[in-house]
Amino acid sequence: MTCEITFLPVGNADSIVIQTDISTIIVDLGKLDVLESWLQEHEISRIHRIYITHAHSDHFPSLIRLKDFITDWQEIISIDKIHLPYKVFEIARKKVSSDKNNDPKIGKLRLALKSISEWEKRRKPKFSHIARDGEEYSDGLLKIEALHPSQYYVENHSAIIAGKLNEISTVLRVSYSKFSTFLLADIEGAGLTELLSFLNMNSEGNNFTANIVKIPHHGAYPKNGDELKELLALIDAELAVLSVGSTNRYGHVQPELFKALIDLKDNKDKRLDKFICTEVTRTCKHS
Repeated sequence: MTCEITFLPVGNADSIVIQTDISTIIVDLGKLDVLESWLQEHEISRIHRIYITHAHSDHFPSLIRLKDFITDWQEIISIDKIHLPYKVFEIARKKVSSDKNNDPKIGKLRLALKSISEWEKRRKPKFSHIARDGEEYSDGLLKIEALHPSQYYVENHSAIIAGKLNEISTVLRVSYSKFSTFLLADIEGAGLTELLSFLNMNSEGNNFTANIVKIPHHGAYPKNGDELKELLALIDAELAVLSVGSTNRYGHVQPELFKALIDLKDNKDKRLDKFICTEVTRTCKHS
């Protein structure tokens, strides 16, 4: 049995496919056309899980596009379950309820919600949220668990701070026998602080090192960059992957993040051997 992780070339976005002999898992839906081409090329007939880490458009195409994706592919591919971001249905319902001008886009959203409601009743596919200490996916040697956010943190954070979705983006640990990968989504700011605190508090008896780490937020460098460096040192991966667009307008990969990776690679006490970009940027040329 084998496990293969594919970081699709979706620019400054995320779309990751995890495959074993048994399971096909997708994490994030950046650039659906790229994913659809990949599914067709690999003749996939079943998707066991889709995880959407947070509701930014470079990870989540919107409920309208998600509905179209399911509709277009449900004759070919069965989808077991989709883990959606926190409050995505509540936000959509508020938009529909407040529409007084018959906005065509809101009309499409209304139809999307109707389709999803029908699918949910038939449980094909199932829909749910994902949180730390919640549901885990397990199939043979493959195990997928959320390490951030907890249900308490996401509700408390959302009540105090609106709009900072990166801070509540879902961080996943993918394990296959003794091999593991950390997928850090777009974690930053207070969410990064919370994740690091959780890992440090629970380090006794737990091994949070990994073979691969997906660098958060496409190579952005957060204001609390020292905590990101501490997190990467704790994970102590052998390979770091940056899902980045060659023509992005954000300056990713930011030089500060690149320097942090170089310093980690030069540290003889750490395992980092390589870091790679899914597309070449100005700073990525140095790798």
